[in-house]
Amino acid sequence: MSAELPKTYDPKAVESRLYERWEKAGYFHEEPDPARPPFIICMPPPNVTGKAHLGHGSTYTPMDVLTRYHRMLGNNADWLPGLDHAAIATEAVLIRELAKEGQTRESLGREQYLQRAWEWARSVGTTIQTQFRTLGFGPDWERDRFTMDEGLSTAVRRVFVQLYKEGLIYRGKRLINWDPKAKTTISDAEIEHVERDAHLWRIRYPFEKNDKNGITVATTRPETMLGDVAIAVHPDDERYRALIGKTVFVPPLLERAIPIIADNAVDPAFGTGAVKVTPAHDPTDYEIGLRHDLAMPSILDQEAHITGAEISVGNYAGLDRFEARKQIIEDLRNDGLLIAEEPYHHSVATSERTGAIIEPLLSEQWFLSMKPLAKPALEAYRDEKLRFVPERYGRIYEQWLENIRDWNISRQVWWGHQLPVWYADDGEIIVAETEEEAQRQASGRTLQRDPDTLDTWFSSALWPFSILGWPEQTPELEAWYPSQVLITGGEIIPLWVSRMVMMGLHILGKLPFPTVFIAPLVFDSKGQKMSKSLGNAIDPMTLVKEYGADAFRVGILRQMRLEAQEVRFQESRCEEARNFNNKMWNATRYILALPEGLPPAMSLPKPAELTLADKWILTRLHDTITETSRLFDSFDFGVAAETLWRFVWYEICDWYIEATKEPANLATRTAVLSFVMNNAVRLLHPLEPFITEEIWLALPHDGQTIVTAAWPDPEEVPIDRESERIFSAIQRTVERLRNERAENNIPDSQRVQICHPEEPAEQAFRRALDLAVHLARGTAVSSGSASTLEEALAKTQVQIDPTARIGRYRKEVVRLESEVARGEKKLANEQFISKAAPELVAKEREKLASYQADLARMRELLGGKDGG
Repeated sequence: MSAELPKTYDPKAVESRLYERWEKAGYFHEEPDPARPPFIICMPPPNVTGKAHLGHGSTYTPMDVLTRYHRMLGNNADWLPGLDHAAIATEAVLIRELAKEGQTRESLGREQYLQRAWEWARSVGTTIQTQFRTLGFGPDWERDRFTMDEGLSTAVRRVFVQLYKEGLIYRGKRLINWDPKAKTTISDAEIEHVERDAHLWRIRYPFEKNDKNGITVATTRPETMLGDVAIAVHPDDERYRALIGKTVFVPPLLERAIPIIADNAVDPAFGTGAVKVTPAHDPTDYEIGLRHDLAMPSILDQEAHITGAEISVGNYAGLDRFEARKQIIEDLRNDGLLIAEEPYHHSVATSERTGAIIEPLLSEQWFLSMKPLAKPALEAYRDEKLRFVPERYGRIYEQWLENIRDWNISRQVWWGHQLPVWYADDGEIIVAETEEEAQRQASGRTLQRDPDTLDTWFSSALWPFSILGWPEQTPELEAWYPSQVLITGGEIIPLWVSRMVMMGLHILGKLPFPTVFIAPLVFDSKGQKMSKSLGNAIDPMTLVKEYGADAFRVGILRQMRLEAQEVRFQESRCEEARNFNNKMWNATRYILALPEGLPPAMSLPKPAELTLADKWILTRLHDTITETSRLFDSFDFGVAAETLWRFVWYEICDWYIEATKEPANLATRTAVLSFVMNNAVRLLHPLEPFITEEIWLALPHDGQTIVTAAWPDPEEVPIDRESERIFSAIQRTVERLRNERAENNIPDSQRVQICHPEEPAEQAFRRALDLAVHLARGTAVSSGSASTLEEALAKTQVQIDPTARIGRYRKEVVRLESEVARGEKKLANEQFISKAAPELVAKEREKLASYQADLARMRELLGGKDGG
């Protein structure tokens, strides 16, 4: 049953109303159905602290597109949503909130702090999901999961215990990345390397305490001198070969003598070619320390203050690291040990979450041995069982696994999965899934639970199977694991993608997904990263308010290209999409207003009744269905959007609807228009869910909603290649005639006489010429003869006053003669020829040749009448 549409399309009046109806009706929900092919996407869980940004547009919109597409194909399609507890980010927010109240997490106590954290997470966690609804995203909200839900926590504990029993999880003292502001370890991938202006200091280490002779080193971190245990030089560096094995005193205290050693890790070209070795506070120095069995004293505590707990630090004890740096430089200067101070620009490791400068620290932490897990994950990629789209991202995955190091999985935050680890009073470590099991193992001994929590990415690594109910053997796990595709950003291939693959293979013996589609990053139109500080950040909610969710989605999808690594976002694309929607809306209103009325849904006239224009648009519909399906299957969302855009705007609205106004097309137009538009909005539905639902409901249709309507079947659409060929020739003719009108300043509203040859008696021939004349907004005037339609179309032209035409040609001849004269003069100038770049000279010659050719053509058209 068709319905009337308002005069204008108003997204605000449509989108929230439709979404509420869809969600209430359960259209996004699925149950496992072995009778249908599964199509499952696990949503990368956004942080509970998060808000929607443009990156979600390029990453999450494709997930919604594919889920809607596969649902319409009849697959058992489900998009599984959730939220990540975001341990460090959440803790940072909570600690700031507590500080405003004059409290700390310690003053509150762990139990009350976690209660507060849960309350906060529940209150803010709905923000991004509400925004996702506004963007039209339709995951299965009934299956929403949180990484700290009880079921997921059970999975985390089960995997931890299993890996510990297998000897893959261990406790050890290693060099880690320490965030002194958050007071926790962080991973390499959570570090941002920021370019900064600093200083490089050249400092003399004397052979004797009061000796003016010694070895000079260059450093950017003089505060760590207090923990130096050696000076290293390259073994082949002739400058220092005689000094290897000697000792020097560590300034500024000059209390300790340390050896000069040789190591291949030293770069002779950096600084002086001699480097200080502080194994407890530098990754390279740590490796040198291991190779040479050096002591590794720490001189910084967890707040990045100087500490003398392991080695003498003199009067510097208790100073902040940067205050200590200033004091040490001043003391070195006074003692004559500071040789030089020079500006130095370098990359500084900072915490992505807090902005604090990272300190490498030796710390006892929990680690996961990665090489045994990485081997099968690497083999799966090399055996082409796991593929990346675009392919180049597979190399990032491969390189990460080839060079993988053990994963520091413990964190010193309270919000998160607490380690299932207890320490007995006799020092024994007990690892168990529950406290009751730990107590049974303790056999009456007193237990103290490890206060640390797991790295957030540990629980995220289990996401593809934990959200399906594992370790329980659920119907969802049996039917929906593995999922069909993962869509995510390239920056978390090491952090998340590789770890999900490793855990899936190790715990369940199956890849979690066979395909990973990497969505492009979104930058501003100049290619800059969007940020509040640069003032170039764009809130997608603002764009939705201005243009509507559909226009935002299409606006960003049209800017995506399969092989591109980035989207340089232009808001104008959203405005264009809004115009496109208005065009489609007005076309639908035209169809609904036709006096003949619309026939039942999806009914077409008999093939013999179809006109040339009907056969052409149906052939184009057939090809558009086939091409759109292929593009969705290959993740080429940008080209899919352009394909549908061209079909609706150019082929349906600009050509076919105009063709239906020609008398010969009146009899069949309502059925064909209704059929084509019904199929078109179903093709568009995955991209634009809201406006397509409104249009589909207004047209004759079957079913309750377009959300569950069938994907168009090209086999149900008749094709006629000969009619397509003829109509394409008509299009070319009409475009030529329209250009003639434009060249002669004839407005579109004014009908013109169009001269074409007398046609043979065939009705199809006459109708084709009549259609061309109609589309060019003209009146036919027969003249001459033609034996084929192609010949007739080629001879068809706008009939224009010969005097006006000759006058225009003469003006063009004068202009072209001027351009030719200018070009000839320039190319005759020897100075220009000798001094100008060869490519510039070649370009001038090309321009001259083009002007000469145009001039000859104009003179030929004039036929010698005052034109040469």
